[in-house]
Amino acid sequence: MSQIKDAKPIATKKPAIARSAMACMLLALVFGCGDAETSPVYIGPGTGGSAGLGGASGIGGISGSGGISGSGGATGTGGTGSTGGTGGSGGVATKSICIADTPPSSNLCETDLNCALSGYVCVDSGCKDEGAPIKQCQPARGGSCTIVDECPNPTDYECTPVGGPTSPKRCVRVTPGCDLATETYDCPPGFSCEENACVDRRIPCDSTFDCPKSHVCTTTPVASYCTRTHRTCHEDTDCGGFAAAGSFCADVDNDGTKECVGDLGGDACINSDCVTASAPVCETGGDEIVAACGDYGLCRTNNDCDLVGGFECVGLWQDGRKECVRTGGTCNQVMDCDPPQVCAAPRNGGPPSCQAGNVP
Repeated sequence: MSQIKDAKPIATKKPAIARSAMACMLLALVFGCGDAETSPVYIGPGTGGSAGLGGASGIGGISGSGGISGSGGATGTGGTGSTGGTGGSGGVATKSICIADTPPSSNLCETDLNCALSGYVCVDSGCKDEGAPIKQCQPARGGSCTIVDECPNPTDYECTPVGGPTSPKRCVRVTPGCDLATETYDCPPGFSCEENACVDRRIPCDSTFDCPKSHVCTTTPVASYCTRTHRTCHEDTDCGGFAAAGSFCADVDNDGTKECVGDLGGDACINSDCVTASAPVCETGGDEIVAACGDYGLCRTNNDCDLVGGFECVGLWQDGRKECVRTGGTCNQVMDCDPPQVCAAPRNGGPPSCQAGNVP
């Protein structure tokens, strides 16, 4: 189970047993104990501040050991405007990723051990209650598997059903921390592996057009945020809905590993389909399940990019994957940016800069 790290000082947590004992008290404070005339105290969308950090990745109810819960960030103030790049939206996110009208009340947790379903992990929902992060059990999003040998290694992972006993199996990390090369196994979508902990990099969005290049807008019942499209996958079913973007799982850049990618003419888009020098790689468009040949996308070397157009191949995230972006960026990797920002090319194009989403 991955360890979740906050960029802020870690707040003191209530033990799980105290949470149970105080349930009625909390309900009385938040919901008025059933009094329809009492309005809940709730911090929802538009309240400002960076998103709180998620709970640990790992497995609940199977291995018997839960991940370490992360603490939520405090409500912040709005940041400055663009840090560079055409159509850039740099600066600090001023809107919460939470879209829930009322505080989430189901599948709540403090650690992975609170998750009743196998393969579920405790992750920050993105919503807060009086400034405190509300964490929920969510399915782990590692690649599908039939045996543990299909996972990165048999020591840190289990190949286990995610949900009920007959649910499809996925590779779920069962040891603390995370590794750079296995970031998309170890960390929830929207988080990056930094100093052996999963750090919240989710930025708010209303649609994919609010997200930087190579990111799409992912929506859950309570939150809406940008996630990176280039998540490791094993088969097409790994790439639907919340897990990642795209309708196909394919080796886009011919490096021996597969990632989620959109549809190009009824099949997975791979770079070898893109034969025009000015559009040599698969690029995510406004629709997360559709791809097109463009300038921004996965690459292995600079020669895979539009060199004449001023592009180079850069590893903006830390899992070893690189992507074509314009030269002259103000950041070189995700850790150059304060959470929850990401280092990416702006949606309308330009060199990479620290991006916070285009939602006001």
